[in-house]
Formats: sequence, structure tokens, C-alpha cells
Amino acid sequence: MRLPPLPGHGSYPLTLATPAFYVLLALLGLFALMLGYLWKSHPTHKRGFEGYYEAAGISLTFLTFSVLLVIGTVLRDPSANRTSWALYEVILSGYWLTFAIPIVTVASSVESRSRGRIPWVVPSVVVAVAMFAALFGYYFYGI
Repeated sequence: MRLPPLPGHGSYPLTLATPAFYVLLALLGLFALMLGYLWKSHPTHKRGFEGYYEAAGISLTFLTFSVLLVIGTVLRDPSANRTSWALYEVILSGYWLTFAIPIVTVASSVESRSRGRIPWVVPSVVVAVAMFAALFGYYFYGI
């Protein structure tokens, strides 16, 4: 199997005007609203903020990466090649995020609660990257 070309111009139209992209933005907005509400209603409760960041940190990281990847891809290549289209589809199909966020969140919690004695974060990130690659291959190569 050959390596895909770099993302670039092609014949696949990409747009940000899709329900899936709006859902990603809405999720980020809900996280921001939750943080704003926590800040306004309990501004001095340090443990509340620690709990929020512990619980939401992984999700925020994946969602922010996803939104930035989609925006960057669409702005760079509104008429994309197959590589750009596959990156776009991996995110907006939702399958990768549905898989990666819970896996890495659980691993992070296990590692955190075991005070690092059960090192699951790095392996879970490797699994999430492998799943990204598998889904990219599915969309790019039509596997």
C-alpha cells in the first residue's frame, strides 16, 4: 500500500456548513458554558475547578484538535484532494472521537487515581492514534 500524498487541492468539496461541524462547535460551547457557570457560581472553589479540568481535559483536547483540524483543512483546501477529504471525514464522521475520548479518559483516570502506578495514558493515546490511522485508511483507501 502506498503512502497518501500530502493534503492539497483536488476535486472533493469541503465545507464547514455541516451538522457534524456544528455539533463539534456546540460541544465546545457547552464545555465553555459549564466552566463559565462554575466560575460565576463558585469562584473560590479550587477543587471544583480541579474536578472540571480533570474530567473535561481529555474531551476538550480532542474536541479542540478536531475543530482546528477541520477548520484548517477546509480553509487550506476547500476543494480538497483525497488526503484532505479523508482527514475531514475521520473527524466529522464522529467514529474516531466516539472511540478515542472515552478510551483516553478512562486511561487518564486510572493512571491519575493510581498515582501513576498504572501507566495507561501513553498506551491509550497510541491506541487513539492507531484508530485515527485506521479510519483515515478506511476513508482514503476505501478499505
